[in-house]
Amino acid sequence: MKKLLLVGGGRPENLLLAPLYDALKKNKAYQPVALFVAPEGVEPISNDLAACFGFDEAGSFIAISLSQGSPVEHLATVMTGIEKVLVSEKPDLVLVCGSDNVALGAALTAAKLGVPVAAVDAGLRSYDRSDAEEINRITIDAMAEYHFVSEHSGEYNLINEGVADEKVFFTGNLSIDSLVKLMEQANQLPVSRAHGFRPKTYALLLLNPEGQFSSKEPLEMMIRLLKEISGKTTVLIPKFKGMDAVFCDIENVKVIESLSHAGLLMLLRDSVMLLTDIEELQPEATVMNVPCLTMMESASRPVTIEIGTNVLVGLDEEDIISRVHDILQPGKHKHESSRSKIPEKWDGAAADRIVAVLDRIV
Repeated sequence: MKKLLLVGGGRPENLLLAPLYDALKKNKAYQPVALFVAPEGVEPISNDLAACFGFDEAGSFIAISLSQGSPVEHLATVMTGIEKVLVSEKPDLVLVCGSDNVALGAALTAAKLGVPVAAVDAGLRSYDRSDAEEINRITIDAMAEYHFVSEHSGEYNLINEGVADEKVFFTGNLSIDSLVKLMEQANQLPVSRAHGFRPKTYALLLLNPEGQFSSKEPLEMMIRLLKEISGKTTVLIPKFKGMDAVFCDIENVKVIESLSHAGLLMLLRDSVMLLTDIEELQPEATVMNVPCLTMMESASRPVTIEIGTNVLVGLDEEDIISRVHDILQPGKHKHESSRSKIPEKWDGAAADRIVAVLDRIV
């Protein structure tokens, strides 16, 4: 029996890890060990994800807690913590999920100790070197022996960078596996109605509280945008520390309490559109056919733009307003929305494909 260590950090990474762990656990050829790394005082995995995939039992995973510190201090803590786990568990393979600093630390530590690394959700590139996670993606992929990619761009990027094609496996998007499982739970949660809103009567806004809108000029632009959009439809903003208080006084803008991930998925599904400056939920919006306007200059998942509902609008205020008005006019772009489709292998079966590959290579 092969022992496999799966490492996850933030929520996007855990959405990759959970279904893969579940599929490996069902296969008698493997002994999967889940390792979660989270800031001090933060649950290592959300309650809804834990319940869906069996992490709510005592001893079902290993956790490392990160105290306050700089990104470099966090990386050092991750590496020393993971080193101890690698020495004690002696896994045959480390599966690194995503591209945050936890994933980077896991890949570097395993490579230093001579333990083979598999990159999960490999090959994604935004080609924006100012993005810290872009550096992480490149470094993790350089450390990895095997690469599981979620879309064709990942294959092209890795092969163009010199990775042998027999080390690259197009298996699909694990976060959609989590979406399928979580929606079974979310369907029991009438989230939009619980907040007094009928489906498809509101837009959803998700912002990075430490991102570009934390500075004065972009924030002033966002306030103008919200005043314009809220004149056409209600705007819901899940509560987060910081900027949400700035938006409370805008008419028809509703700041609601933070939701579980399952609740957030239901809120997304019932929304008329998503306006965001983070990549989280872009794949889910594409699969749910919810129009998404992304206020970024680049994206690491081009498939959501090529055949999905996602549009990069940057901070072009006029373009954003124009596209919002188009989305809120039913039928005007029916010919465009009909072309939207679910990307290849984003079908909830990515974990099973990865296990099938592992059966051949491990």
